[in-house]
Amino acid sequence: METTENRLMDEARHEPVKNVFRLGWEFIIVNRTLALMTVAAFVLLTLLELVPIVGLAASVAVGVFAQSVQIYVGRAFAEAASIDAFLSEARLTTLSTFLTRYQAPAFGAWLGWFVISMGAFIIWMTLALSAGFDPMMLEETIADEAQLMALMEAMGLSLLPVLLIGLLIIYVYPIAQGRVILSDTFGDAFKAVFSVFLPSVWKAAAEGEYFRFLFVFGLALLGIGMLVGIAMMLLFLIPLFGPILFALLTAGLFYVMFLVMAIASVLARSMVEAF
Repeated sequence: METTENRLMDEARHEPVKNVFRLGWEFIIVNRTLALMTVAAFVLLTLLELVPIVGLAASVAVGVFAQSVQIYVGRAFAEAASIDAFLSEARLTTLSTFLTRYQAPAFGAWLGWFVISMGAFIIWMTLALSAGFDPMMLEETIADEAQLMALMEAMGLSLLPVLLIGLLIIYVYPIAQGRVILSDTFGDAFKAVFSVFLPSVWKAAAEGEYFRFLFVFGLALLGIGMLVGIAMMLLFLIPLFGPILFALLTAGLFYVMFLVMAIASVLARSMVEAF
């Protein structure tokens, strides 16, 4: 990708899928220390999630820091005049800046997505209960194959509409997350999350360039996910160190995905909304 007088974001749209992965990877490569420290921080917080009481705070911190990373990288991408400017920002980034510069909008975004997740869970449980699912009967019917199958069928049927709604939300997620990334306050980021339900966002998501980008990007993620899944399964064949390598690799992959999705979200939003 060559630098021009245009913004990096405009240049990246010429080959969006390729450039999303390339820019995310190069952000990592030019500041390996930042990458290692960030992954280590996430691993530590994930371990702390297992500790009673402290685990709740650690769980929130993981979510907020994940949003902070995406906002930082996404804004750096959106504001960069060239790839050199983008990578220069990456080289100068410290762990403290990375995780805390945008903590207010990051917390607003985390809370917004948490509310939507809880809402989806409540809807699912309501549908499951109306379909005959009784949590109190689960232990009693676990030995009865016929009753257990009926119980699982009720849960599955009630989950289907929630999954369909979830897939629709995933389709417009990049636009909403792009809005989150360019938010300046807690309130703005919180409201940006709920833009997934706006008719104007759905109308914008029907734009051809956006659809093509999401389709190819989704296929790329699916292919990479399958390869990674096979590699992760093979890790468990390694005695003793297999689970440890699995945990470290998982944290590293999540970090890569945070960066890639941040760039993809800003780029996707630029395809449907001028800013």
